[in-house]
Amino acid sequence: MNLRRTIHLFITSPTRAIHRRGFGVQSPWAYELIRDVLFEPLPYYAYQEQNLTTPLQQQLYRIRNHYRHQPLIIIEEKDADAWTRYEETAQAATPDTILVVEHTHNENASLWQHIITDPRAIVTFDMGQRGLVTFDPKRIKQNYLL
Repeated sequence: MNLRRTIHLFITSPTRAIHRRGFGVQSPWAYELIRDVLFEPLPYYAYQEQNLTTPLQQQLYRIRNHYRHQPLIIIEEKDADAWTRYEETAQAATPDTILVVEHTHNENASLWQHIITDPRAIVTFDMGQRGLVTFDPKRIKQNYLL
């Protein structure tokens, strides 16, 4: 992890701690997503069945489960491949499309900063190691630091 990103994560830690539990989030839709999907403290029924042991695996399972009826794209590639995949996704995105970007804290940090400023990406959730993006133009453009 580069020094600049480490300093950024350290400075934004108080904001992340507050928003991680949904405090300070005005949108009911975003509040429910944060509380019931992204940071649900209770175990799901399928964690043991599918051998999901780490919190990141469990979080991705909850995201997939929540958006099972919508197009969900996960970018696990790094660097140039991730940029290409994002551009393809953003051009073909519908209001229902959900994008999950992995490695936003190191390899894809510059891509993540581009996504936050991209006018096509409407609501973004920055979770440190993973980011979630929605493309619904009915919503107000916003970035949540979780």
